Amino acid sequence: MDEKIAHYNGLYGDDKALVRHDYLQSELILPRNRLTDWGLKPHLHPNLFQLFFLEAGRAIFHAAATPIELRTPCIVLIPAGAVHGFTFSPQVQGRTLTLAENLMDTILQATPAVLLEVNTLQILADFNAEVRFADLLALEQNIHTELHLDQPGKQLALNAYFKLLFLKIYRLLHHQQRQEADSSNRALHYFREFQRAIGAAPSGKKIAEFAQELKITPVHLNRICQAVKGKTAQQIVHANTTRKAHNYLIYTSLSVSEIAYALQFADAGYFTRFFRKQTGLSPGAYRAKAYRNEGAVARTL
Repeated sequence: MDEKIAHYNGLYGDDKALVRHDYLQSELILPRNRLTDWGLKPHLHPNLFQLFFLEAGRAIFHAAATPIELRTPCIVLIPAGAVHGFTFSPQVQGRTLTLAENLMDTILQATPAVLLEVNTLQILADFNAEVRFADLLALEQNIHTELHLDQPGKQLALNAYFKLLFLKIYRLLHHQQRQEADSSNRALHYFREFQRAIGAAPSGKKIAEFAQELKITPVHLNRICQAVKGKTAQQIVHANTTRKAHNYLIYTSLSVSEIAYALQFADAGYFTRFFRKQTGLSPGAYRAKAYRNEGAVARTL
């Protein structure tokens, strides 16, 4: 671990706190930010789990080489030992909930699957009708109220609120995972349909036309191609055309003009310019080189 990263046993700036197994704190973000120039420099808490409930305002999360601009409302889950920092705008509104890692283990000891899922670095910004941000914030506020009152059955109430809070977060994470899986499946479906369309398309067909047939936007089609193949839609179309041209040049005796016609280019000159741009060689030079290489191999046998 980089020695410049500060370690705090308690809340930010408190390196002398004695954290017991039942350590629990709930507070507004705003007052502390004024004291720290609206930011928390990258640091970690060896034994504390934190939740940042950001209701409004701008915030930037620092946990890796590239800062992440957060979309509010959102919740940031920070497990013990995870390096994190924030830059907040003066208009930021929110709350933090901090508890000892041992207390979290105790609360969720009967549900290890939930503990494993929520005890990870997460940014939750996509809520739904079943798990709304307002519902999760209300649970944090219930915990805050219960924490600062001395009512009978206080610990039982706190445990109940925490279990419900973590359960809702667990369900939200699973919902997001299902959505990602569905999105991935849809992307593969569109990509396969795009590949089929390329096979039957004339060489000059535009990406916008492919996208229109798939009933998606060109931007969406490009994102799918980047996700599946790491290439733009146009690069995939060009690679397919080049592959077809290679087969014609190597495995048939068709002339360059005939190949251009077969691939539905406007003319042989256009085909030649396209092929040279993709391979660095004219179709004739490409064919001649392939024949020379084939002859050289034959002479060695």
